[in-house]
Amino acid sequence: MNISHILKSPASNPSALGGVYILLCLLIPVVAIFNSHAIVPITAAGALAVLIITARNGELRTIFSIDKWLAVAVAAYVVAILVATLADGITGGAVRSIGKLLGVIVIAAVLIPLQAHLSEDDRAWTFRALLSSVVISLVWMLVDVLLNGELSVLFFGFDRTRNDLDVRLMYYGYFWYKPVSAVAAVMALVVGIYLQKTGKTALAVGVVLLSLLTSHLIDSRTAMAGLVAGMAAGVGYQLLGRHRLRVILVLLALVFLSPVWMAVGGFSANTISAHLHKEYSASTSIAYRLHIWNFTLERILEKPVLGWGIGASKRIGTDAAEPIRDPVYGVMGEPIPVHPHNAVLQIWLEFGLIGALAAFAFLARGLVIAERTVSSAGERIWLFSTIGLFACFFGVNFSISSSWWLTVVVVSAAFAATFTAAGKERREI
Repeated sequence: MNISHILKSPASNPSALGGVYILLCLLIPVVAIFNSHAIVPITAAGALAVLIITARNGELRTIFSIDKWLAVAVAAYVVAILVATLADGITGGAVRSIGKLLGVIVIAAVLIPLQAHLSEDDRAWTFRALLSSVVISLVWMLVDVLLNGELSVLFFGFDRTRNDLDVRLMYYGYFWYKPVSAVAAVMALVVGIYLQKTGKTALAVGVVLLSLLTSHLIDSRTAMAGLVAGMAAGVGYQLLGRHRLRVILVLLALVFLSPVWMAVGGFSANTISAHLHKEYSASTSIAYRLHIWNFTLERILEKPVLGWGIGASKRIGTDAAEPIRDPVYGVMGEPIPVHPHNAVLQIWLEFGLIGALAAFAFLARGLVIAERTVSSAGERIWLFSTIGLFACFFGVNFSISSSWWLTVVVVSAAFAATFTAAGKERREI
């Protein structure tokens, strides 16, 4: 495989608009090494720059080209959030959470449609920037592991003399790298969209394998398992054939009905955790999540239609008098530690049936749009592998109200749109 073309610059320099997307590609994976929350202001500044440049070029009308059904579904989701929150009682924290969510929606409405004005050379530059930053972040983590945490001692202030770092490594692994490992894993799959279009699939797989290796070394099980599951989902989706879209929409509907069938089936965390093998390191984490979901389901059934309002996960979990206790694993922690670690259950808990219906609508429409954008089997596999990875992260880890993570979802969608829109007849990279 000849990769020398990747190092060769495109024929023309990037435009001003392309420069903004390039900077976002360069900064986001690398900044996540030091402070994942910094992704939000950086992306917001980038969206503002994109808005200004596009307005100056007289091309701002493209922002209104967003799919109308998607826009309606997102608007319905926002209304469901407002209704649920007002019914539960508005607070300062709720106002801030709603403001952050609206900010992420605005960023998405700017970055995703306006990438349509990037030139082919802009897209080639953007790809190089993202590939470079993903490799830098992965190599950083790999080197730190090989040096037994010396980079962390130098840059993050951990102190070996008091065994600060050594204790962290013993009990939590490289916990502070888990956000960047998640970002790098997602971006590795997004990079694959562009690479496979230019016949560099082996290189795309190599980047994913590097991400898998670093995820394993820092003990980021969600990123590691998510990459494998995501790629399997992408390949499986392609193999479903012409009925693939119908199948995935049915599966999505079943997932959103999970509180219903969990309640009807008599879901019990104690019963399931009793069958786990305690000697496996992941068993404790799985058992804890089962109890979190059990507790969340009980609260959902108390307010199934409107839910408890935005941010309720934090209030309900910490207000409980008794921590979770498992017959096998003992005391495990708070009933809901910040959030339920499952996006669908969190949507039901906070926004009820109305919010769940709206969320299903915009996700379903997003899948329809994603399917319509692909032009080849390879492109479909990499794009839906990325979607599958997001499903894994939201299924067991990240919160629906985490602004930095939602921003990562948005920029990933923007970069994926940039690479899927790349012309078939552009020159070899």
